[in-house]
Amino acid sequence: MLKLAIIFCNILAVLITAHCAGYRLNLTRSEPLGLYKIVSEAPSRGDLASFCFSPENEYKDLTADRNYLGTSLLCPSGQKPLLKEVVGVAGDSITVKFSSIKVNDTIFILTSRTHDSNGRKLPHELRSGTIPSGKALLLSTHHKNSFDSRYFGLVDALALRKVIPVFTFN
Repeated sequence: MLKLAIIFCNILAVLITAHCAGYRLNLTRSEPLGLYKIVSEAPSRGDLASFCFSPENEYKDLTADRNYLGTSLLCPSGQKPLLKEVVGVAGDSITVKFSSIKVNDTIFILTSRTHDSNGRKLPHELRSGTIPSGKALLLSTHHKNSFDSRYFGLVDALALRKVIPVFTFN
């Protein structure tokens, strides 16, 4: 029994150390499964970014009630952080259609669903226009049914943390 306790403590120490060093495990379908690392530089267009809904965010309650994100101590909202690609930044022009989103001259073929997998109505907060200063557009280009900016709109750019893939698969 003592051996098992020592093994458990060692595994826990490794996990805590990895977490403190910025390593995170993604087990969601929004981006490829695997190990990622949060880095200190600010994300820019094309980068992956992690972010939390702030406790004041109007979608915090919706995502909690529907358990879209699950719970976590990593975010002030008590929910797990999201991992998405930064596809638009301040000054970019966006055109939103039901089956696509155009950012400047790049078209993302992403259908916006009207209801989630349990038949509940989804919000659609993303609007055509110019991305204002301090905001960013985040999408999952990996999984077409991801909960991203198509539904909750633009994200505060200061809340974004750049993430790089270390080891991913699928």
